[in-house]
Amino acid sequence: MIRAAVLTRPGELEIRRFPEAPPPRDGALLRVTHCGVCGTDPHMFSGHLSVPMPLVMGHEFSGVLEGWGRDFPARDVYGRDLRPGDPVAIGTTLSCGTCYYCRFVPQRENLCEHVNIYGITLDCEEAPHVRGAYSDALYLFPQTWLFKLPSDVSPKMAALADPIACGTRALERAFAPGLPWAGEGMGLGKSVVVQGLGPIGILTGAAARAMGAQPVIGIDRIPMRLAAAGRFGFDEVLSFEELPEVDDRVQAVRNLTHGLGADVVVEVVGLPPAFGEALRLVRRGGRVVEFGHFTDNGTLPVNPQQIVSLDVDILGSYAYPNAQIGTALSFLSRYADVYPFEELVTHTFGVEATEQAIAASRDKVCVKAMVVADG
Repeated sequence: MIRAAVLTRPGELEIRRFPEAPPPRDGALLRVTHCGVCGTDPHMFSGHLSVPMPLVMGHEFSGVLEGWGRDFPARDVYGRDLRPGDPVAIGTTLSCGTCYYCRFVPQRENLCEHVNIYGITLDCEEAPHVRGAYSDALYLFPQTWLFKLPSDVSPKMAALADPIACGTRALERAFAPGLPWAGEGMGLGKSVVVQGLGPIGILTGAAARAMGAQPVIGIDRIPMRLAAAGRFGFDEVLSFEELPEVDDRVQAVRNLTHGLGADVVVEVVGLPPAFGEALRLVRRGGRVVEFGHFTDNGTLPVNPQQIVSLDVDILGSYAYPNAQIGTALSFLSRYADVYPFEELVTHTFGVEATEQAIAASRDKVCVKAMVVADG
């Protein structure tokens, strides 16, 4: 039997047991080892983000391939043969292949009009039922992007590939169509501010430093997250406790950026006032990347004249295309001896305690919570 945490209605999560059957002819069975709690999971649990129910949650995962049907393509995305027992990371987006975006903008399958995502859009009504990773195992569709893990990337690290993909994709939005040599966009020596130092924010800062940014500045209010950011390449972390007013934080950033403001600001908080603050933290001609508002947390008044006066680029970043998992794994492998990736996971839970894991993330008592195979 496969144990799985099933969202049956908003605020109600049940541990159910599903029969473990051989994978479908064109499917595979993945034994889940690690699944991170995403910032969207508490929103899904509370009903703030609408999803089909009953639903096996969990979409930031890694695992070990156990077996597959005869028509399943047993190769990873780079054409490497896969064998039972191989540890893999997953591109969780399943695009339809026929909508406008799939046909004309195929490199951005995150924009697919009929997209499915493991642990978010696939209910558990029909066999083989388990399509989310808060579980002992789940079944994979044939079009799933599989990435065989580099030898220096552990399954625990690989479960961070999803938040890294989010962060690196947000930074890459600031690259294009910039001209770094002309002072436009992301590039070597550019100053970056990351608002919000949850796992995605911390990993975004680490990636910015790896891309050559300097200084890299983080802003948050939670002491354990501020402390963690210091181990991931941030030059400065600004605390709401020490700088409670927006004017204070703006001045602190300007003091660190020759009085100008940041070249790039990445908003990962997901609260409207943070976006308003981003427009004050960025320099004229700089870039603001808005990632945090994956769910609707309300609005704020913005004076368009401010945007005109700043001559600023505002770039949205919605999730990531599957290829970004490859970027994330390369980053993990290259910097495995530089950043203590596994230390981001401060709280672990077994499948039976999935609701506690989601609560830990919601209540911000952890840096990163993760559901693991052995509890």
